Amino acid sequence: MAISTYAELKTAVASWLNRTDLTTQIPDFIRLCEVSVDKNADARNRRMETSTTLTVTGNTADLPDDYLEARAVIWLSSPRAPLEFRTLAEFEQTYTSDAASGTPSNYTITGSTMKFGPYPASPAEGVTLYYYQSLTALSSDGDTNWLLTNYPDIYLYGSLVASAPYLLDDDRIQLWIGLYDRALAELKGADARARYNGAPVRTTVDVVVV
Repeated sequence: MAISTYAELKTAVASWLNRTDLTTQIPDFIRLCEVSVDKNADARNRRMETSTTLTVTGNTADLPDDYLEARAVIWLSSPRAPLEFRTLAEFEQTYTSDAASGTPSNYTITGSTMKFGPYPASPAEGVTLYYYQSLTALSSDGDTNWLLTNYPDIYLYGSLVASAPYLLDDDRIQLWIGLYDRALAELKGADARARYNGAPVRTTVDVVVV
């Protein structure tokens, strides 16, 4: 059975569950799978990466709606300045006044806002955010996305995991979880090979001082 569109995925889930009465519930199972993928660190991979230039007002900028996790934050000064993350408490303890301004060297995140310190002397320079974005949810029958195209098994098994509590199917949930976890591991392994395969191997030597 081909699983390349939202409609085909819904049909596959119904088939694997051997049920024809879950038309209303199956979209919920699929959506819960998507949420699970977004939350799972093992699902992070290069296909989720994107970048955007944020507009800075004062010393803050709004994060994109699909933001999950930062990869790199670059202040667009000349030369460009990579920013280091600080916890909110560390940030507020370090940057206690807006009077001291300059090129930012740190950032923190509070809610859906990114803050920069020290206070930007030239906020119009802006900042480039490289980040992991959330999965584009399926909604129309013809919809697809990178995960469904490349790893339909993650969508299928993740949806089956989500179905088990609703169906009170305790006997099957461990089977679905095992298949889902294995599919996620395959995704993680494939991403590592795509990123690093062919890179030169560096040998490290441990020096023991007596």
